[in-house]
Amino acid sequence: MSEKDLVELWNSKRSQLTKAQFSSVVALAVLAALALLGNIETASQEARIFAVVFLVSVGALSVLTQFAIIREARALVIEISKVKKIGPVAKTIAKSDSFLVFTQGLMVALSAALLVTFILLVM
Repeated sequence: MSEKDLVELWNSKRSQLTKAQFSSVVALAVLAALALLGNIETASQEARIFAVVFLVSVGALSVLTQFAIIREARALVIEISKVKKIGPVAKTIAKSDSFLVFTQGLMVALSAALLVTFILLVM
């Protein structure tokens, strides 16, 4: 692949990553609004369990999708690094592997913290 093709694919992966986060953001916004309004406190135990399962399901699917996109982006970084003569944008992308690894770790930590916090709030 040419440098141009690889940069376009990189941009596609970035766009996919952003879109993959949308469903989680909407779910979190709704659940946060319900919690702030006190609706979770008055909800039945079944509704609370549903909220936790819903959050875990949406969050897990979103994180898995984001991990797949990051894995593909890391492969792209390797391919860009193999191109002999690259421009400044491609050079920046080629140096992104450690950032992608950091992003994955941060996603795991924040997802776990959010889940624990929500479970403590609901139960």
